[in-house]
Amino acid sequence: MRSFVAIAMSAALLSSSAIAAAVASNEAQTPVLAVVAIHHVSIAVPDLDAAIAWYSKIFGLTIEHRMETNFGMRGAFLRRPGIRLELWQSLSLPDTPEARRAPKQDMKIMGIKHVAFVVPDLRTALAALLKQGVQLIAVQYDRSEPMRPDPDPLAPGKRRPFSLFIADPFGTPIEILDGAQVGDGV
Repeated sequence: MRSFVAIAMSAALLSSSAIAAAVASNEAQTPVLAVVAIHHVSIAVPDLDAAIAWYSKIFGLTIEHRMETNFGMRGAFLRRPGIRLELWQSLSLPDTPEARRAPKQDMKIMGIKHVAFVVPDLRTALAALLKQGVQLIAVQYDRSEPMRPDPDPLAPGKRRPFSLFIADPFGTPIEILDGAQVGDGV
């Protein structure tokens, strides 16, 4: 039995060191899933109908499908070309914890951090979002600079934002990036 445990431990150490070496070398590896795409992002919300209205208004999403479970949850898939978002409401869902509402604090918590969208011109999008009363959390003007709150991001002389965080009506942080600067234009 001891030799089996020793062999198993050696194999585990060898495989973990082989994985670490491959990651450290940053060499291109043949992926297990060679063809893959993100199907959807799921967000828990306290009010499904209000969330559908907000995400539809802000991102131009339409209802693809509604669903209900037999364990007290209801949800909906929203979509537009290239984007699919799943929203879930639970009658027993607590509010978003305060630490998850602040991007700098959220980065210290395990799990998925946020969803990020890209737009062709973030300055124009920011003006439209602020006109709609969307809550701005923080702005990043250059990818080498940290995100910071900015009470007047559209003031004359301000640079075009690289990215920003807004909050949905329930406090969920959402990142939006400038497509011209990230190279993932839309």
